[in-house]
Amino acid sequence: MNIKNQIQQAKEDLDGNEDIEDILDCCGWIMKIIVRAGLALVIEEENKYTRDLYPAYRIFSEHYPEKESEMKLALKYAINPVENPNEIIDFLDDMGNWMVNESEKWLQVYNPKKVRNMDL
Repeated sequence: MNIKNQIQQAKEDLDGNEDIEDILDCCGWIMKIIVRAGLALVIEEENKYTRDLYPAYRIFSEHYPEKESEMKLALKYAINPVENPNEIIDFLDDMGNWMVNESEKWLQVYNPKKVRNMDL
């Protein structure tokens, strides 16, 4: 449920940031969240979960083939973060916003009251 806040935090941390190590750390952190959130979007249909990034990417891509290339890029950035904060921000403006919108739709169906600790 915090993906919107996490993406916003990442964008704020990256904006105007010139500390390469900080940029790389932020990129890896937020991209891992994006990939895992992608799996969360299909967790009800798949009835499986993994923290491993590649399987999460593959499962997501089966359900959202039109977003496979963007998720593959998120996977790539998670494993090999980039130093260019504007490149990351642009990605978050596009795929990040899509993820936020899809997450809101998911919540409306599966957790409309936004309960934090749902029964599995």
